[in-house]
Amino acid sequence: MIMSTKRFIRFMSVVFSCSFLFSNCSDDEITATLDEFESYEEQTDMDTTTTYVVERPKMVSVVGATITSEDTIGAFIKGRIVTLSDYEISAYLVTKDLYFKTMYDDKFANANPSSCEFNNDYQGIIAEGEIDSLRPVETVSWFDAVYFCNRLSLIHGYEPVYTITNITRDKAKSIISANVSQNLNKNGYRLPTECEWEFAARGGDTNKEDWNYYYAGAPGNNPNAAMDDAMDAIGWYNCNAETGVTIGRNPSTMHGTHQVGLKNPNRLGLYDMSGNLFEWCYDWDSTLSTETIVNPEGPSSGEKKILRGGSWLHGWAIYCGVRQRLSSAPENGKDYYGFRLARIIR
Repeated sequence: MIMSTKRFIRFMSVVFSCSFLFSNCSDDEITATLDEFESYEEQTDMDTTTTYVVERPKMVSVVGATITSEDTIGAFIKGRIVTLSDYEISAYLVTKDLYFKTMYDDKFANANPSSCEFNNDYQGIIAEGEIDSLRPVETVSWFDAVYFCNRLSLIHGYEPVYTITNITRDKAKSIISANVSQNLNKNGYRLPTECEWEFAARGGDTNKEDWNYYYAGAPGNNPNAAMDDAMDAIGWYNCNAETGVTIGRNPSTMHGTHQVGLKNPNRLGLYDMSGNLFEWCYDWDSTLSTETIVNPEGPSSGEKKILRGGSWLHGWAIYCGVRQRLSSAPENGKDYYGFRLARIIR
C-alpha cells in the first residue's frame, strides 16, 4: 500500500513505542460546513477499519463498595451514601499513540490533536529522554473523548456505551456539539463517572490509610497550596513540570505533558491521577446533595462536565488533590485536558 503524503506526515509525527502500556490478550471553534461532517451523525455508522494494530489498554480492576465519608468536598461528602459496582479503569491516561492508531482511519476525526508543544505562553515541548507517542493525548473535547471510547469499543468487539448523534465539528475536526447518552449496561470503553474516578484515585478502600491522602498515592506536605513537594513522587504539575522536582513555575523552561507512567502509581497501580492532565469524567457538573444512590451518573443535562486530577498547566498543587472538583464546557479541548478509560466488569 502506498501511503499518501498527508498520512505519511501524520505517521512520522508519532513514534510508536508502547509495549509497556498495554496488556496483550492488550480555538477557533466554528461550525463545520463540510457535508461529510454534517451527515456523519449516528455513532452506529462508524467505520472501524484500522491501518494499525490497536492494542488493548491496560485496565485495573476496582472492587465496588458502598462508600460513606465525612468529607466536606469531593464526590463522597458527609451524608451522601454511594454504592459502586465493580469496574475497570485504565492504568494510564490515553496516550497519543493509542489515540492516533484508533482514530487514524476515521476520516471525520483528527487523529493527532495534541498541541501543548505549540503553547505560546509556556514551553510545552517534550522533556529530554521521553517518548512523544507515550505522552497523554490532549486538546480533546469531552465529545472527542466519548467518540474515541465508542470507536475503540467497536474495534475490540465491545458494545458501545454511548449513543452520539447530531455531531458538529470545528475546523480542526474536534467535536464541539452533539447529543450524547450512555448505557452503563454495555461493556464497551467509556469515561469514568466522577465517583468512579475519585474512588479509584483514592485507592478503592475506605479502610486504608491512602483513602485520606491529599493526592493519588501520597499525603500532602503542603496541601491546599500552590507548591507542594509531595507531588514530586507521584505527579507532574505547574511547579515541577520542568525537572520533576518542585522549584516553582517558569513558563520559559517548563515542559508540557510528560510521558505517562514515569511517576509512582497509587496503591491500585494507577498512574498520573494527580497531575499531568486534567481528566474528563462523564458527569455534568452540579451541586452534590446528601442522598443514597447507586452508580451515580450525574444530572441528565448541564453546562459543564467534571474534570479531575490537576495538570501541567493551570495546575497548582491544590488542584491535583483527589477531592478537588473542577469543570469545563464539553466543547473545550485544552492542551491540559485528557482522559482515561473505564469499563463495567461482568
